[in-house]
Amino acid sequence: MTRSEIARTLSLALASLASLAAVAQDSAAADAAKPPYTLTGHVDVVSRYVLRGVTSTYGNGAPLGNKGADAPESNRPALQWGVDWVHESGFYLGYFGSTINYSYKQLGKSYEDRGITDFQKDKSIENDFYGGYTFAVGDFTFNVGATGYVYINGEAANALESKLAATWGPVTLSAQTLFNDTVWGNRGDTYWALTFTKPLPYDFIFTASLGYYTYEKEGKYLGTTDTLAGTACGAGEAFVVNGCFAGKGPSSGGWRHLILGVSQPIGSTGFVWGAQAIFGGENRFGVDQGDRFVATLSYLF
Repeated sequence: MTRSEIARTLSLALASLASLAAVAQDSAAADAAKPPYTLTGHVDVVSRYVLRGVTSTYGNGAPLGNKGADAPESNRPALQWGVDWVHESGFYLGYFGSTINYSYKQLGKSYEDRGITDFQKDKSIENDFYGGYTFAVGDFTFNVGATGYVYINGEAANALESKLAATWGPVTLSAQTLFNDTVWGNRGDTYWALTFTKPLPYDFIFTASLGYYTYEKEGKYLGTTDTLAGTACGAGEAFVVNGCFAGKGPSSGGWRHLILGVSQPIGSTGFVWGAQAIFGGENRFGVDQGDRFVATLSYLF
């Protein structure tokens, strides 16, 4: 190899190194310009809104039906939406909203006005504001957070709930505890969930969720005492928001649901379709819940 060839080879090598350095600098600059957080959102249409497996009734007797301010949250298609902010440090904030097919405002007012029967007036909108911190210890990821529930057209329904969760591989165990009495729960109620998530071929995602509840038997709106009248319910009766009703009494806990679901993005459109089979357990009064199928269509952005 002549001196000129050596020089040319060295020149090409230096040029190549310069190019690689430039690429590295551009990449570093891009990384530096990239914000330390992600912000994502979604809009969803669901065929019905079932909250934590209660598909038939929150009460202790025969199902009242959705028109009677009863489960599910919506027995017809519902619009939902939300946004999530996640920081690389582990902190996160989020919001979830949903339409509901009855009025928590009317339900709450019925506690003091027992003549209220129109629970379709002033239908509620659910707003969940949540935040917390995630961190890893070995093979486990932990989540410590809280959720605030605020209802448009709601009375005695707003609440604060803690969240503790641990994830190992595809499995997550979580516990959420209610901090105050509401028309839908008692202070100290804890919702336990064991969730398994697994990616499948063709971009499918499979999810299985087993839910269990431990309950506080006595609260302002749910229990065995009419706290407005200051009197105890009769034998075999339970107090459910606006009166004592015959049926099953409060339970200390029980299996709530088994949910099996799949979802899949629709190409690169941003849309995702999903389907869930909900196998109902029982509510806080030990009343069996029906099995339901739920379909979803979401747009992610």
